[in-house]
Amino acid sequence: IFFRRTTMPLVNIGPGFYNIRAPFKVAAGLIDVGTHMSICRLTNGNYLVIDTVNLDAQLKSEIDALTNGGSKIQAVVATHPFHTLAFRGFYSHYPNAKYYGTPRHLRVIPEIPWVGDLQCPKTRALWEPDVFMRIP
Repeated sequence: IFFRRTTMPLVNIGPGFYNIRAPFKVAAGLIDVGTHMSICRLTNGNYLVIDTVNLDAQLKSEIDALTNGGSKIQAVVATHPFHTLAFRGFYSHYPNAKYYGTPRHLRVIPEIPWVGDLQCPKTRALWEPDVFMRIP
């Protein structure tokens, strides 16, 4: 499933850290509050995807180029319990990555085979020292 080009391109924020901004409309589509996702290169050369946005063909192509067709996506983490809408679509494009979420993600999106709960400190420590995580 692709969406028409509504996202910004993959932006290199700093060495090995990329961000994508995308629209997210509320109030019957009248107000765009926006959303985003990030991709972090780990020291092992793989990537950690932090949250997701709806992918259009161009953004998927950019992510594929960065991650060797998704084969270098080590994990996808859902850090915000109420950001759930883009995970199904992202999973359909990258089903071989390991997915980790908050208890709400695990409950609301059971069709994704989540491998870990981010409420668990051991799960959040999986990507240290590259990424230190705290969940609100």
